[in-house]
Amino acid sequence: MHIARKLRRSPRRAAGALAGVLLLAGLSACAGAASATGVDARPQPARSPAQLLPEARKEGSVVWYTTFADDDVNHMIAAFQKTYPGIRVKALRLSADQLPTRLVTEQRGGKYTADVISADCEPVYQLIKVGTLAPYAAPQQMALPPQLRDLPDGYRNVVYVLTSTIAYNPEAVRKAGLQPPTSLQDLTKPQWRGRFSIDPSAINWYESLISSMGHAAALHLVEELGNNDPQLVESHTQSLTQVQSGEPAASVNAYGYKASALSKKTPTRMAFSNTDPLPSAAALAELANRAPHQAAAELFLDWIMSPAGQRIVVQVTNHTVLGETAADDKSVWNPAKWKPAWSLPVITADTYNRYLTEYQKALHDG
Repeated sequence: MHIARKLRRSPRRAAGALAGVLLLAGLSACAGAASATGVDARPQPARSPAQLLPEARKEGSVVWYTTFADDDVNHMIAAFQKTYPGIRVKALRLSADQLPTRLVTEQRGGKYTADVISADCEPVYQLIKVGTLAPYAAPQQMALPPQLRDLPDGYRNVVYVLTSTIAYNPEAVRKAGLQPPTSLQDLTKPQWRGRFSIDPSAINWYESLISSMGHAAALHLVEELGNNDPQLVESHTQSLTQVQSGEPAASVNAYGYKASALSKKTPTRMAFSNTDPLPSAAALAELANRAPHQAAAELFLDWIMSPAGQRIVVQVTNHTVLGETAADDKSVWNPAKWKPAWSLPVITADTYNRYLTEYQKALHDG
């Protein structure tokens, strides 16, 4: 008899995520917050690398607050510094729930440390609303799909796209006498009870379901999943590590780029199924307000958004990018086969909090 093991998330982490969002909600209510920071709403004219480089070398460094995975950050830095030696990149790797609160708290205290921010659309949009970012349009931006065009002018540097997939362990599935899951509905069936995990902080995945299915249907599906005794995990990385080990046998909302990379390394212990529509979310790279290393920050943004920089993003991380110059992993991203279901790039803090609360309640989190 299979005994499900419920993995309890740390209450401190869950509370921290909500506290960060609530802080942003409170700041958003103060319409004067953005104006107080002195943000010019107009993107500044882009300067060429030849114009930026002398000033950037004098500055000597750029500070990058990012949600890029830990094991990818140093490789990205090395690639930039190979192109622009003499400019040091100081990276602070933060989770998606930590980064907004960190930046807002610093700037409210008069501390302007960050130069470049890269994170998911939803927290970045909240940072835009409270005036902690400055508009900057990298000169080599790609065309955006219609669903992302609501992003404000000057804040459209889509550095990569995240997809969510169903990851599973072929060995564990076979030993349990199960069929590989090919749809989210498969995991609501009795035979999958307690045998899969889900990330209760993956609000962008839930938003993607809402955008493709409608709110009522998306909530009903998540409630069905929640009632099938899923294991609750701390992160997407943890979910994949556990699936590789065989307990649980599957994960509902693993990141596609990670699942694909692991499936190539350990094909007997990792496989994945994309759904159609495919939950998708954009990550942005933006300029911090009052960046202390302005020229170096612009140079870094121009590089990471350039065709060469986007190729590096794909090569180093296996992330998907929107430009045509990079060889995306076709098992992860193929819009002709799996129509993207985009999360909500422009969302109010109140709506974000409401969706997060009902999503976690449906999963019996807490």
